[in-house]
Amino acid sequence: MNTVLNSLPVNQRVRTPWRPRVSVLIPCRNEGDFIGKCLTSIIHGGYPLDLLEIIVVDGVSTDATRAIVASFAEKYPFVRILDNLKLHTPHALNIGIAAATGEVIIRMDAHATYDPGYISYCLDAMERFGAEDVGGVWNIIPRTSGIAGRVIARALAHKFGGAAKYRTCSGTEPEFVDLIPFFCCRRETLQKTGDFNLKLMRHQDFEYNVRLRNNGVRFMLAPRAVCNYFARTDLKSFVSHSYKDGLWVILASSYTDVLPLAVRHVIPLLFVGAVVILGFAGAFVPVALEIWAAMLATYLVADVVASMQIAIAERSILALPVAAAIFPLRHFAFGCGSLAGALRILCSARLWTRSRAAAA
Repeated sequence: MNTVLNSLPVNQRVRTPWRPRVSVLIPCRNEGDFIGKCLTSIIHGGYPLDLLEIIVVDGVSTDATRAIVASFAEKYPFVRILDNLKLHTPHALNIGIAAATGEVIIRMDAHATYDPGYISYCLDAMERFGAEDVGGVWNIIPRTSGIAGRVIARALAHKFGGAAKYRTCSGTEPEFVDLIPFFCCRRETLQKTGDFNLKLMRHQDFEYNVRLRNNGVRFMLAPRAVCNYFARTDLKSFVSHSYKDGLWVILASSYTDVLPLAVRHVIPLLFVGAVVILGFAGAFVPVALEIWAAMLATYLVADVVASMQIAIAERSILALPVAAAIFPLRHFAFGCGSLAGALRILCSARLWTRSRAAAA
């Protein structure tokens, strides 16, 4: 398998001789369309198979997922499947971490494939730079064909769409960043941080990253470690996913003692809130209407510029109006979700109980 890495250009080969035993964790449920491609890319990724363990934690799949994984396990004894009867991702991650035997534990996603050297590039960054947590970049691939799917994939990887650096990075050398996808950590780092929060059905990875950071963990992005992530790019799923992202970005704060937020997370909430408040106030206060109009005009200019960049990348004039609609859909769906999350927290008895306890 090492011939895969040796076939890479000299300047892209992994330099570290460090070869620890690695456990790959893959939480999944009903990923029959992707799990086979995912496992194949990992197995043929160039890392020594005698040092590799792949643990698929399945949430009671009702499609062909389990049969596909079982077929891999028959051929490769280092592949095994565990049950996640609770179905949700944080349960799967806790089950997988507890069962892993590797010195290093890497989480990977089922609806993705990984370029050759992904694991080794992450380990190289850990060894050379002393990073405690390393992740690769995301190459977002649309699950649906057509112009809308392609534009949605590009919007999700665009800064105007709120993408983190691991979706927009164009460099080649590892660098310390504020956030990476998934994790690649030594076992003791995860044990020190504790379990994933079982109350967080979404956004649990960001909340866990906050706890890692509070424990002094530094995050490193390894651009040569490439994850080809198959994003949901039909319009209905895109809007629904954006709304739920915004909802749990805010709602997560009520289920943890840390603040699992970044500045980019609250911008859609502030924007939607400003549009609603200024639009309402504009009916009574003329200056509020002027501010509202100026804000929307500024947003429109930014939307057109970002959409033109996508149209140029797609080499399609049709991509311009599609992108110009996709960005507002992303921002307003995310912002409305965040607003719903904020209102739910404000109406929650748990908030006032915690506030009284803090004041006592």
